[in-house]
Amino acid sequence: MLLGVHFAITDEQRQKLEACKTDDERKECVQEEIEEEWDKAFLVETDKAWDAIHRSLGEFPPNVQCFYEDDWSHGEKWAAPEDYGSPPLKLAVLGGKKLMDWEGNHFIRLIEPGEVSQIAAALIDIDKAELHRRYFKHCEGAWPEYGEEDFEYTWEYFQDMRKFFERVAGGGRTVIFTADQ
Repeated sequence: MLLGVHFAITDEQRQKLEACKTDDERKECVQEEIEEEWDKAFLVETDKAWDAIHRSLGEFPPNVQCFYEDDWSHGEKWAAPEDYGSPPLKLAVLGGKKLMDWEGNHFIRLIEPGEVSQIAAALIDIDKAELHRRYFKHCEGAWPEYGEEDFEYTWEYFQDMRKFFERVAGGGRTVIFTADQ
């Protein structure tokens, strides 16, 4: 499972990232320019909970185990993870601008500064009961760990993510979400 981190990046970091021409260059930029600093004031880890958070906020359909279908033999393609839900909540994890050409085992998504403020404002309204409702509606059948214990794990990371968005909102920074192994 991929591990998720949100970073509030500087304009200089954003310019370097957007100047990259290939997925490998983008991954290297994140690893060497952004992760290397590991400035805790401007990041939040969501570990493996990012998946459940995204499905819950993005109103993902239940009983879907992966975002991108690997077996096309049935003739139907799953929609991309950003195709579900409504802004601004769906933008919080995988709804930002897609920076990777291929997202098989690595995601880099970019959230604009104005969207960061909108997300922060919307996340305030998501209390434990609301996230619980969303989790049990949108994460059903996604993985074997689904259930109350996994929800509690998700809730802990969600609270940290919500605090992160509140902390960086209005600061003019772009946020990127990254997930990789």
